[in-house]
Amino acid sequence: MDFKFINLAFFFCSILSLITLMKLILRSLRGGREQKLPPGPWKLPIMGSIHHLGGSELHRRLRKLSEKYGPLMHLQLGGISTVVVSSAETAKEVLNTKDHIFGQRAHLAGSEIVFYGPSNIVLSPTGDYWKFLRKIFSQQLFNAARVRSFQSIREEEVSILVNCLSAEAGSEVNLTDQIVTTACRIATRSALGDKHKNQVESILLLCDMILKSPHGIADLFPCHTWLQSVTGARRGRVELRRKIDSILENIITDHQVGDDIIAGEEEEECLLSVLLNSKRRGDLTMDNVKAAMLDIVVEGFEAPARSVEWAMAEMVRKPEILRRAQEEVRQVLKTKGNITNATLEELKYLKAIFKETLRLHPPSPLLAPRECTQTCEINGYTIPKTTQVLINVWAITRDPHYWTSSLYEAEEFVPERFMNSSIDFRGSHFEFISFGGGKRGCPAILFGTAIAEILLANLLCYFDWELPFGVTPETLDMAELMDSTSKKKNNLILVTSPHGNLICT
Repeated sequence: MDFKFINLAFFFCSILSLITLMKLILRSLRGGREQKLPPGPWKLPIMGSIHHLGGSELHRRLRKLSEKYGPLMHLQLGGISTVVVSSAETAKEVLNTKDHIFGQRAHLAGSEIVFYGPSNIVLSPTGDYWKFLRKIFSQQLFNAARVRSFQSIREEEVSILVNCLSAEAGSEVNLTDQIVTTACRIATRSALGDKHKNQVESILLLCDMILKSPHGIADLFPCHTWLQSVTGARRGRVELRRKIDSILENIITDHQVGDDIIAGEEEEECLLSVLLNSKRRGDLTMDNVKAAMLDIVVEGFEAPARSVEWAMAEMVRKPEILRRAQEEVRQVLKTKGNITNATLEELKYLKAIFKETLRLHPPSPLLAPRECTQTCEINGYTIPKTTQVLINVWAITRDPHYWTSSLYEAEEFVPERFMNSSIDFRGSHFEFISFGGGKRGCPAILFGTAIAEILLANLLCYFDWELPFGVTPETLDMAELMDSTSKKKNNLILVTSPHGNLICT
């Protein structure tokens, strides 16, 4: 949630103040036992706790507040009662022990307009329909066999990347753009098939529109639906939905025409074919197909691309880590011939680098908001029904309680902490939930990880990397920007040179 829009009009504040005052009077007349809410910072009328959240990225500000108020903290975000979770133990309560209470997604009016509402697996209410969507994602779209089937696509696109970088030998390259474009091409071909491999520009445009989707005052007062119209928020989102819908309609229409249809059924060589065949059988609606395409194509390349970007940025700040990673990949390549799925399994240090990157730079520093479906108790505090729950993954994965030892500091980039360690990011270790956990955990972990690892391995194997003239490890810009994922605020620019006589095969 973006809070940079907090320039509230006095007109709206005065109206909402009057409404809130009336509610308080009615509540006091009804009486009732005071609930023991989690502690939190002091609140203003109407605004609640919003004024505490300025000055830095939201996940950073929330961690700072949690250091004072504890791992379970209450905030009033306009009209939304919210609790923030900042410890592994409390996250386990929400994601595991009481998952039946907190498994529901919070109501986000703006997102429901733009992202096809309950048709989207992320926003769909928990129930039989959501379970069916989850089954399609986990068993048909992102199972291990299907992810392996895209190996040739990954290899071909990474080979193109290597050739492009080789042509830039000795010069500064915008590595961010190269990584993002390659990851997008892999995700696009995997999701839409080779017929649409030239749709990368459309997909990048789609991603840009989604990242810039507007937020406003109306989001903080969901019970006052009239604000969506008065502030123009609904109109802007409907227009954005129309643009997104137009792009997706063109892709789907183009996909259904020509040689892809065989005897009334499409060959399931790509993820869109799987979705369209499910629609023909009556299992999915067209909105389900479009919503799934957004999840697959946009999130499918954005998260792995940003992880590789962060990994390269961290390594060039620590040349000894970069050298060790390069030596490992190059040594394995000498015996295996080229980088394949089997090769990647032998790259233990590279996998440790990937884990350490996800720890320090989780794709979603704050998990998508959940909603408490019945009043319950956590850590001795009452969590009322309909309370929104935010889990601060970024705070948990940097918590000194779990990550500082006699050898390593929590804030330090040290891949060695994961060597010979069973800790993983797939949702069972709650101190490391970079992709979420519980039944709402990310179903596309294998898909994204496969893209990230092969990209990283090739960048390390075939090239040597240096910082541009005048930039030192201490002065390299590591500022972050939060859109749909955590990414570098400014692109990563490095000097590249091909290593020895190694040739990409």
